[in-house]
Amino acid sequence: MAVLAILPFAALAQPLPNAKRTPAPANDNPPLKALRVDQEPSGAALVKEVQGLDRSLAGTKNPNAIMLGAGNRISFCPALSCIHGPASGSIQSDFFDHQRASLLLSASTNGDGQTQEQTLAVTTTIGTGYTLPYKPNSPYKAGDNVAVGNAVYRATQAGTTAASTKLLGSRPDRLPFTVTDGTVKWDWINDAAINAKVGSYFETNVVDGAGSAWGAAFNYHINTKPKIGNFFPGVEFDYANNSGHDCALGVTDCTAVRVGLAGNAQVTHGVQITGEGSSTTGYSSIWALRINGDKVASQSAIEIDTATPIGLGFGSSGIGGGPHSIATIQDVTAGPTTLQTAGSKTIADLVLGAGGPRAIQINGGRSSAAIEDNSNSPTSVNIGGKKSLASIRDGSVAPIGILLQGNYSTSQIAGLGWSVGPDGSLTTSRITETGSTAPATSNSPCRVGQRAWDQNFEYRCVAVNKWKRASLSDW
Repeated sequence: MAVLAILPFAALAQPLPNAKRTPAPANDNPPLKALRVDQEPSGAALVKEVQGLDRSLAGTKNPNAIMLGAGNRISFCPALSCIHGPASGSIQSDFFDHQRASLLLSASTNGDGQTQEQTLAVTTTIGTGYTLPYKPNSPYKAGDNVAVGNAVYRATQAGTTAASTKLLGSRPDRLPFTVTDGTVKWDWINDAAINAKVGSYFETNVVDGAGSAWGAAFNYHINTKPKIGNFFPGVEFDYANNSGHDCALGVTDCTAVRVGLAGNAQVTHGVQITGEGSSTTGYSSIWALRINGDKVASQSAIEIDTATPIGLGFGSSGIGGGPHSIATIQDVTAGPTTLQTAGSKTIADLVLGAGGPRAIQINGGRSSAAIEDNSNSPTSVNIGGKKSLASIRDGSVAPIGILLQGNYSTSQIAGLGWSVGPDGSLTTSRITETGSTAPATSNSPCRVGQRAWDQNFEYRCVAVNKWKRASLSDW
């Protein structure tokens, strides 16, 4: 098939014979006809009718074609998912007819850098459909739209609304549905849930008998070496607010990408990112999810406002995922605080039970604290699991390893069989001192309260550089 010329939309919009919805055909020769757009030698576009199923391009990968056949009557072959024959690699035409569409738009780029080419271009300018807030005792003019609950009304007569609204917040049982509200007359015109304009709309309804299904599939393969300065996004969403007014959270939400989950049964994922790995690097990407930009968000880069048992889980699904080779969470920034917790917790602010090399690794300078806990939870840090070295290890060069400055009502530190009281007193069932070195003389250097011992004496420093001793004896 030759390269296609531009086709006036009216040529494709001609009604098809028997265009009503009919059951799927039992053979390849139903009465419906398909349309194919070719290019004549003169360059003019030519629309041809093809009886029944059109298999003329079934074995051609990504041809230059525009074909239309209601009821999925166009057999085509996308390059990234095209079947040309058995798994052995041989080409057999009997395998070609494995994907069909109602509308096929397929093209290869034709121009150089002078033009940006799109196989399918849909542009929409939205400037209608605004609904005013409904207010009692307020004036409205004819043509104004208001939303009340899930109902949208249009004023057919100007006037002032009553002190209390009579507009139903749901869809009426009959049409036309007119309400007199003060001196305003309203007609119900739409559900508020769909009172919006859409640039493009895709709907897929999966019903009984369905197999695997996609709402939309975008297959994007880079089969050329990326060059400096090129940009290769699989799907790009450019979302800009140039109105001069910030969107208000919960009032006029403006969202670049929204995933809505609903239904009377659970789905598996809201968003899933998977990778098969690379034969050269071992990984499919550098980052599975990256949020960048110094001013991309005024509050937090990731906000989780759910009531799930776990806010942010690592390996909690139990369906895969090996240990992290460096750290589960790594912070190398110079922010004031690495981890800040607040609110009332019933168990703990931080629970560590993983088997990775490190539970928490923190690098970089902080002006305040690496971990800050200002919550009212029973436990600030709860550590479990088997550690090969220590649950808490401080290898820094700070003046103090652990500093306790709270108002403790019971003890500063408590363990099994011992505790340090709020006043600093030590309570324990046994003290074992090892590696003690007895002072050489009673004037040897010492601090007040320092102790030492050997086989014959117990020594106590009673003043600066002043020792006294008591003899030890058998009994």
